[in-house]
Amino acid sequence: MLHFYHGVMGSSKTAMLLMQRYNYLQLGFRVALVKPAIDTRISANAVYSRVGLQAEADIVLESGHSVREQLNWLAVQHAHSDFQYVFVDEAQFLTEAQVQEMADMADDLEIICYGLKTDFMGNFFPGSAALLRLSEDIREVPGSLCWCGKKATMNTRVDGKGRVIKHGEQVLIDNQDEIRYIGLCYQHWREGKSHG
Repeated sequence: MLHFYHGVMGSSKTAMLLMQRYNYLQLGFRVALVKPAIDTRISANAVYSRVGLQAEADIVLESGHSVREQLNWLAVQHAHSDFQYVFVDEAQFLTEAQVQEMADMADDLEIICYGLKTDFMGNFFPGSAALLRLSEDIREVPGSLCWCGKKATMNTRVDGKGRVIKHGEQVLIDNQDEIRYIGLCYQHWREGKSHG
């Protein structure tokens, strides 16, 4: 089955993924950890949560990679026939073709994707749009709040001075001092207010 767990920035998506993966590994399941190559926040191979949890990805997917081929290669490296669970971090950065491929593979495999639903402009990412169309299990990761205390529903890009940015490249990784991402309620995202 293909699962998509989505939440805004600060909802601990990656922390949940890493804890779930750890528990499955402890139970002896064959698990693969996957991330898109575009996510370079900490390093090319690190799956990293802002709460401090971290693991090394088994597969780093370039946009032209076949998910099936990468998993088959990894299974050979681990000397077994296949995986039982695949965890994908930052799944919004997958291509539509990769999501389609995972949906086609999900009859005999649990593929659990975590990621953002929309970008800082309120638009779908290609990967999240495909996951919303093709996933059999779609759930929101709860818990992120706006500075006002309301539920955060919008991913927001802010500059070094806290100004809300609503135009620019869709993908700009927040490993730079001049930009970061926060969750805001729709009202404060619309008004461009990143703090009270």
